Amino acid sequence: MIIHWVTFLIASAAIVVAGTKLAVYGETIGAHTGIGQGWIGLIFLAVITSIPELTTTVTGATIDAPNISVGNALGSNLFNVAIIAVMDILLLGRGPFLRRVHTYHVASGGMAILLTVFALLGIFLPQPGWGIPISPVSILIIVGYLFGVFILYRAEQRLNEPEPAATTATISLRHAVIGFSVCAAVIITAGVFLIYASKAISIETGLSASVIGAILVAIVTSLPELSTSIGALRIGAYDMIVGNLFGSNMFNILTIAFADIAFTKGPIYSALGTGRNEQLLVGTLGIGITTVAIIGIGARSNRRVLGMGVDAALLLVCYLASAYLIIAHGIHL
Repeated sequence: MIIHWVTFLIASAAIVVAGTKLAVYGETIGAHTGIGQGWIGLIFLAVITSIPELTTTVTGATIDAPNISVGNALGSNLFNVAIIAVMDILLLGRGPFLRRVHTYHVASGGMAILLTVFALLGIFLPQPGWGIPISPVSILIIVGYLFGVFILYRAEQRLNEPEPAATTATISLRHAVIGFSVCAAVIITAGVFLIYASKAISIETGLSASVIGAILVAIVTSLPELSTSIGALRIGAYDMIVGNLFGSNMFNILTIAFADIAFTKGPIYSALGTGRNEQLLVGTLGIGITTVAIIGIGARSNRRVLGMGVDAALLLVCYLASAYLIIAHGIHL
């Protein structure tokens, strides 16, 4: 059992280090190519920092661990929203954080909720064989994601307000592309080891695969988002932070569709077995906490609790309560 934990920790460390540098290289590529900051956060950076989730979700499908696969995607969305509370704390009383971001992020948060609803419908509804290698629900997710990207791009373009640059392009484009490729390769390789170790830990500890995916693996694969958010906070790129987090949540649901393609035993939604209810719980909690964040953006409250914005404090409580419910519901001894 020790070897599996060692493998998990080493793979986790590799993902954190490579994921953090991946975000830096991605921002540099964006600076050299003239991509706007809002677009970098919402789409480009969101996809980059979600590569760990993509790798582990698809790997889980290929090794017949569907609950770890789906749980990772849904659980990462929970943790990503909780990062907003961390940002508020790091402002050290200069918040509330959500008062500093534009209201157009309500649209990206809403799209993340809509895509999650699609995924939960796939889990809840019967998924008979359709004669095609992908579930219609996954097709709906893919179409919904592309439509969401389009309308969010239009919303960002209509705003058309200058934003501070996230990084200075001190790294050459060639260096950035090479660094990006190396980091992506490290993350893909580490993700494979991570998912194998997670499956073994699930069997040996009595924790369900859903809990391993929704809590343990989800937190590790979301650390690039956390690291990138801290870096953006230091230079006041608040909109990039929220755009990255909500954009990552949209992309995480898209990875379920990719996992469905990689899963060879029919629709991945039908293969969850006893973990089905746990996945529905994780997804529902994710919708709830994202809704709280959207309300916080729209309310623009200046109220504080223990130095935190009241909305951020509520997000933190919601995440801790959600983690408790998921773990309590998923322990099988």
